[in-house]
Amino acid sequence: NPSLIGTWQTTDATYSFEKTEGKQYKLVICSLPEKDTAMYVVSSGKIGTSWYLDSYPVVNSQEHHFLSMHLITKMTLSGDTLTLATLEADWLSTMMAEKKRRVTHVQRENEIILTASTGELQKFIASIGNNTDAFPDPDTLIRSR
Repeated sequence: NPSLIGTWQTTDATYSFEKTEGKQYKLVICSLPEKDTAMYVVSSGKIGTSWYLDSYPVVNSQEHHFLSMHLITKMTLSGDTLTLATLEADWLSTMMAEKKRRVTHVQRENEIILTASTGELQKFIASIGNNTDAFPDPDTLIRSR
């Protein structure tokens, strides 16, 4: 989605998307006021009627996860407003433990690592996409340039 390209601002961070190759982007997140920086490789795609970002870290910081695993983030883009809600790990762990949702995964300590095929993951995401417990507390970003 070329509309992602540019710099976006929240009250405590700056998000900068740059186009790289194919359908990929480089995302640099700079936390404010600490200036702590993390870099991600990001792809966007539509599942059902919603858009999602699939990202994984390139350079890590203390405020971001350290394992090079993919994050799934629901995205809504309207003009100069971008809303991002990342799949909630605690919700996912609870759903898997209680067998309320099924998708191929492994458990590593307290983390669920989804290992399903692309098709199975897409079906799973489509089934939970409108669940505000799965994608809670969205961040609202405003285009700054």
